[in-house]
Amino acid sequence: MNVKRKQAIDLLSQAVDGVDDLKIKTDIKSLGELTEAFLNTSDRTERKKLAADYKKRHKELKDFLDANPELVNSEVERALLSAALGGEYVEEEITIDSRGRRSTKRKIKKVAPNVSAALSYLQNKDKENWSPNPQADPELEDTSEIEEDIYGEES
Repeated sequence: MNVKRKQAIDLLSQAVDGVDDLKIKTDIKSLGELTEAFLNTSDRTERKKLAADYKKRHKELKDFLDANPELVNSEVERALLSAALGGEYVEEEITIDSRGRRSTKRKIKKVAPNVSAALSYLQNKDKENWSPNPQADPELEDTSEIEEDIYGEES
């Protein structure tokens, strides 16, 4: 298992268990680790506990997000579009040898486009063309020529 992922899961389990001596930093790295831990947790109850605990510890962030829902929506939309298109990202692995030297290995990973994300994005952005329940206007065929042949010309 990836070392960062294991640390994030450990951090998550400590936060969910309510350990009082756990200090969560509000810097970007800590928020990223919490986000990764949240995404890698499949149990809904653990996710709810994590979200509730995080809201309690970061009230000013919660208040800001509640006051600016369009910010959250735009970030979610950006993430959905990113998943739909696929792309590349850099994965870093930091190792420390027996002498205490630190080395970093960077790998470029490619992610295939996610068809479900693309469909979801299109269904929400272009409902007219991508609706799962299309509501098309019925096309009526002009039958006046056939009626003339059958019934004769109307006077």
